[in-house]
Amino acid sequence: MLRSQKHHDQSEVQLNMVVTPMLDMSFQILFFFVFMYVLAPKNIMEGQMDFNLPAHGERKAHNQADVDPTRPSDKALALPANLTVIIKSDEIGNRSSIIVQSLDGGEVALGTLMDLKRYLKQKLESAEIQNKEDIKIAAESKLKYQMVIEVMDTCLAAGFQKVGFNPPPDTN
Repeated sequence: MLRSQKHHDQSEVQLNMVVTPMLDMSFQILFFFVFMYVLAPKNIMEGQMDFNLPAHGERKAHNQADVDPTRPSDKALALPANLTVIIKSDEIGNRSSIIVQSLDGGEVALGTLMDLKRYLKQKLESAEIQNKEDIKIAAESKLKYQMVIEVMDTCLAAGFQKVGFNPPPDTN
């Protein structure tokens, strides 16, 4: 009796899906995200800053022929900020120095945020500055934004209600 022998084609490759390494990788990724969520610092919160766009103005001239571009604005102009906080950065973007510049050009170098807060409170209590609401910040372009927010929070804590921004001093 002849036995039929089945010849398997050697070129056909049998691939079996190996599930174990994929499961291992999935559990490691899951563990990483759970571990990072649990150990995330609790004091880091998302912040909210009040930025307002200009309100929609009322048009004064109803016809284009009535527009006079040489006429000054009838709105009272806001007082310029008497103080500007200049924040200088080092090579990696950290705060290296804080300088408070007054409107007359005088400058005072301060070391820490606490020194800045004390100095700004002293200026607000004195009669030297006229505009006690506005202050400007001029931060160098390489400075990390976290450092700008810290100075902004210090200005608000010192008593200023409006904190604005000037162009970076290193781009002029």
